[in-house]
Amino acid sequence: MKRKRELDEQGKRKRSKQEKAAKRALSDADNAGPEVVNAANGHTEKHSQDGVITKAKRNPRPKKKGLGALDQYASSAWKVSQPMGGRILNIDPLLTTDEKHLILAYNTSLQVYSAADSLLVRKIQLPLDRSDAYSEQIMATCLSPVSKDHLWVASSSGRLWRIDWTKGSGVEPLFNLDCMFLSGLAVDLVQFGESTQEVPYACIGDQLSWRIVACNVHNGNFRSSKTLMEHDAVIQKIQAVKNGFGLAASADSDIIIGNLRSTSVSSFEQLSYEFFVLDCSDEITCLDVRASDRIHLSRASQAKTGDEPVIEVVVGCARGAIFYYNDLLPQIRHLQTSRKGKSLSLQPRKLHWHRRAVHAVKWSRDGNYIISGGSESTLVMWQIDTGKSDFLPHLSATIENIVVSTRGSAYVLHLDDNSAMVINTAEMKPTTYISGVQTHLVPPPFSKDELVHRVGQKIADQVVRIPSAVNPTNTSRLLMCVGNGQHNPSTPMIQTVDLSTIQSVSKQALTRTNPTEINITPKGLPIVEPHVTAVAFSHDGKWLATTDEWEPPAQDTTNQAKGPSSCPEQREVYLKIWSVSAEDNSLELLARINNPHSTSRAEPVLGLASDSTSHRFATIGGDGFVRTWRPSIRQRDGVLVKGKQGRQLHSWTCSQSVAIFENDGADGQDTSTKSTGSVCFSQDGSILVTAYSTPAGSAIHIIDAETGEVRNAVYHLIEGGVQGLEIIGSQLIVLSDILAVYDLVSDELSYGIQLRREELHLGPAVLSHLAVDQETSSFAIAVSRRDLKATSVQTELAIFSPEKSEPEMIQRFPQPIAAVVPTIGAGGFILVDAAAQLWSVSQGRDTSSAFAQPLADLSLDNESLSAAAGQSAAIVMEADADDVSEDEMDVDAPEDDGDDDALHPAVVAPQKLAELFDSAPAFAMPPIEDMFYQVTRLFSAKKPAAVAA
Repeated sequence: MKRKRELDEQGKRKRSKQEKAAKRALSDADNAGPEVVNAANGHTEKHSQDGVITKAKRNPRPKKKGLGALDQYASSAWKVSQPMGGRILNIDPLLTTDEKHLILAYNTSLQVYSAADSLLVRKIQLPLDRSDAYSEQIMATCLSPVSKDHLWVASSSGRLWRIDWTKGSGVEPLFNLDCMFLSGLAVDLVQFGESTQEVPYACIGDQLSWRIVACNVHNGNFRSSKTLMEHDAVIQKIQAVKNGFGLAASADSDIIIGNLRSTSVSSFEQLSYEFFVLDCSDEITCLDVRASDRIHLSRASQAKTGDEPVIEVVVGCARGAIFYYNDLLPQIRHLQTSRKGKSLSLQPRKLHWHRRAVHAVKWSRDGNYIISGGSESTLVMWQIDTGKSDFLPHLSATIENIVVSTRGSAYVLHLDDNSAMVINTAEMKPTTYISGVQTHLVPPPFSKDELVHRVGQKIADQVVRIPSAVNPTNTSRLLMCVGNGQHNPSTPMIQTVDLSTIQSVSKQALTRTNPTEINITPKGLPIVEPHVTAVAFSHDGKWLATTDEWEPPAQDTTNQAKGPSSCPEQREVYLKIWSVSAEDNSLELLARINNPHSTSRAEPVLGLASDSTSHRFATIGGDGFVRTWRPSIRQRDGVLVKGKQGRQLHSWTCSQSVAIFENDGADGQDTSTKSTGSVCFSQDGSILVTAYSTPAGSAIHIIDAETGEVRNAVYHLIEGGVQGLEIIGSQLIVLSDILAVYDLVSDELSYGIQLRREELHLGPAVLSHLAVDQETSSFAIAVSRRDLKATSVQTELAIFSPEKSEPEMIQRFPQPIAAVVPTIGAGGFILVDAAAQLWSVSQGRDTSSAFAQPLADLSLDNESLSAAAGQSAAIVMEADADDVSEDEMDVDAPEDDGDDDALHPAVVAPQKLAELFDSAPAFAMPPIEDMFYQVTRLFSAKKPAAVAA
């Protein structure tokens, strides 16, 4: 079915004057370079090569202003908040001695969480250097052995901090080691004469030489450093035990063991170690060391070994093996003194269950167990005496780090899906769970599994778009499509993030997944999961529409004669409609449409949109059709079909199909993979606008949403692939390699912007975003480009008004933007970057209240309010504890008008709290501090509020 076009007498399609003017204007813009063409008033605005948008006067030689000078937007009404969330680094978390707080290291800060309720207590921002591509980052954290309130932090550039995590003080570096790179840090107490002193041990070096140094820090002042040993390979994973008696580190496949030459050291200058290097049969990925007091069974053993501690070392290797050495020092000395020492070797005990690299390994506190984890998402507990193993399977992602608490009563796990948990060792159940935003980092982080070359699919180093949406009925919930970790390129799951706490609330599978450990083919190839390409809520939040695709991996369709080839006939495409629960916002699958767009094969869905006035979704596919989908009440033999709890069931069917371009799939070539498209509804739902770009051409069609009739077609507004399509009032915004704003009423181009072309050091755009905020009648575009010199990606965000071609705000971001989502009911945008950080962009209000603040930043130090809150909490706890009926209450209790609140618990009507929390959308609410004060004011009132009947 081909769409009829209006033809003139000679058989050629008529083109309006506005369309011809738009073509000439954009053609001039393409030839002139980066400039703005305003077809409405006919003047031209030059733009800088250094920025996205910079307006200049019309003169023969306009003075260009680069985007580096952003002071012209400093007074803009649009403000950008500080980033929240972030990516947990691949270093061991810290669990305090009392097990009440969990300290996690993020890419730019340290965050302290309460182990009781998993809430963020304090965020400690560190002044890290982000000036170049090799950005400074945190490499190690250690609790201070002297003070339980302090911790040590080391960065990759050699800077060390001693921070009071209870107050957030000490963010100024204590000292800086002279090195190119710091790879590890350990801190332990050392006895110097009659006094003890904490000594930091650091692994530093450059490309040629690496060494272990000890730092002399006395009373918080750095005095000097001393080199203990040198090695020609990278030294890392250093640990110290037993008041500095033993040191352990690794370098490639070498195990480095050191012990004090003399136990009586009077000063730091006399500190000296004897080091031994053991050769391991595989490359070391993780290491742990423990020291215990030696128990003598006879006088002969006491005379032979003395009272030196027992040093035990366990290492995990790249091919899945675990080796552990028991009582190393006497064995090493025996090999050195024995005549047969040259022919003898240490024989460690070997454990092997992991198929790939061991990512983390630790000793239990009593030394009877070894705990390990890896990419199998399973925690393994090895019993040393019997050799038996126990498992905690089906964790959410790869185990990256394991920490055993000081008392041995808890394990701390850091997982690859940007989450951490504290597990009780008695019941093996999590007591604390912290899950942040999950995004794919660019470039992807190094995995220990990559140390061994294996057959498989390598993750591409590219910016990935994250399909996202805000729940209309609960504007504090952001839904994002994610995978099972950084090294899983598919996105089969949807994550719900609570913007009030910046933590994940739930994750649910939208496609088929492989959560078990058997997720590889017999040939050793990974099983590829489908990925979700688009999500959209209905206007009332009752329905959620998603599209997902799956294609067989290239290696499965390889023809030995012709090489790899795609198999579009094997592509699986689904449109799914989910019912959103009003109680907990969980999703229930109600309808699955197989191949909603198809020719002789399944065609991909290029765009998905939701009608803001009715329960209707629209899709545009690679088959050249635009289809709308509506629900219908499900009946059987004339009787309404109801589901659980008496809820009416619906069926979703295609109510309209309109052809906009030709693709019958008869040629056998998969041209749909080169096609891009988008679709959107007008605010009143009367117009459906589509945009597509194929190798044969591109166009924009305006369709009557009720009749399906094509009212108009506009050409030459698309260059390259379609990145976004939105409507504000009567203005149509089209984002491709150019930005075009088209007036649908006057049928003419309002203005067009030629986005920055390829430069000397910046490549073409790798990803662009378009989002519209109907509350402020503005739209935002984000363009990410690859820096060819620094091998990184730079991103710029610009906010426009449809009436003006000059942006209202331009902002650079250090990380690529993966999603731009408009907020609902408050005005503004939410940005998600590749570093798992959330940014709020809002107009005319304080951005500090957009997200949750750490508890320490709320300044809850008012004595009266704190006392009132404590009294209210005590009353509530007492009421919960005293579970008695009304008949058992003492009705003859004396009344005391002078102190009513001391006898009667504070009772607050539910509507009072509802008025307080439902007064405005989540992003327009006052700061949390003010909300806390208002709530405590209700509970601490002299006269209890009346309870509604």
